[in-house]
Amino acid sequence: MKRDEVLAAVLQSADRFGADNPQQLAFLRSRLSRCAPAEVFAGLFAVFVESAPKEFRSQRQELAGRLLDTAEPTKEFDLVECMRASLPSYDLSVEQLPQYFARVLGKQAAIDALASVQATEGLSDGEIAAARTMRWWLGDPTAGDQP
Repeated sequence: MKRDEVLAAVLQSADRFGADNPQQLAFLRSRLSRCAPAEVFAGLFAVFVESAPKEFRSQRQELAGRLLDTAEPTKEFDLVECMRASLPSYDLSVEQLPQYFARVLGKQAAIDALASVQATEGLSDGEIAAARTMRWWLGDPTAGDQP
């Protein structure tokens, strides 16, 4: 499967079955295990940057996050750019995205990338809240101290 197919499969599954259907989760994991890790990451990450209606966002991101939990890691991405791109649409209840970044590149690298993004000008209040929440999910004791 290519990234667009991964994205479509996750969106369809989340919209039809939600994020908690064990059979669907097992089915998707099986399909994704046979795909190139970079394509899997790109397709799953696309769920976090799409501008989905709010009523679909949580289930879609939760399912993508659960699939990231078991995905074979890929390092073929720019961490700071991925963090920045995900902030506008990030659902604050989904911990798996920042935890995936920490698992692949290290917890401190993920925290530092978020701090770098937070230091840039022009972030909306929602993006600032998303960055703080991601840092909180990573166990950063200073997550709430940032401007």
